[in-house]
Amino acid sequence: MTTIGAARFFDAVAPRYDRAYALSASHTRARARRLLTELPSEGASILDLGVGTGREISVLLGAGHAVTGVDCSAAMLDRCARRFRQIPLVLADFWSPPLPFADGTFDAAVALHGTLAHPPDAMAITRLARELARIVRTKGRFVAEVPSLAWLEDVERAPLPSDRRVTRTGPRTCLLEDTVVGVAIEARIVDPQEWALAFSPHWSCRVESISQLEWLVVADRS
Repeated sequence: MTTIGAARFFDAVAPRYDRAYALSASHTRARARRLLTELPSEGASILDLGVGTGREISVLLGAGHAVTGVDCSAAMLDRCARRFRQIPLVLADFWSPPLPFADGTFDAAVALHGTLAHPPDAMAITRLARELARIVRTKGRFVAEVPSLAWLEDVERAPLPSDRRVTRTGPRTCLLEDTVVGVAIEARIVDPQEWALAFSPHWSCRVESISQLEWLVVADRS
């Protein structure tokens, strides 16, 4: 099993992502509707970090928002483009700023379905927060769905599909393996205190539980 970065991992699993990894369409829509309650009412310009195959885009568009997607995986963006040919899609690694957008381009940014579970180093969240402070307008908002510490404890006990394996490697880290394509990626849990510290001083950040296994990070641009 080869441990690789996010771009190579998601390129490798892209052909089977919607079938093997994505949530059901109904579950995706329900989560997206919850997301809408944290976003401007309508007409906002929204950056979708780690847009992947774009399963949440239809709900955002239906609410009247203008969406731009960013992903480090060309293979995932290719599948997203087949769904939404009218959506601007950008190939870029948001862990390695700067992103190719002007200052104050967006009203809000989102990172859904555990997109931020794979920071490449200890300062990655801080770098991302600073870059978002540049490209999101004052009084704008950032919303992320992230795994909780309870999720990490749960993966050791919960049964997984035969095509995946999770091995805990530390107090807040684990290795996610796709046994079909033979690749693995590290996941790391960022606790609420780390989120708040990383997003200061340009953001006011809160972290709340949205399920037994997941947190919602909401940061307001000051």
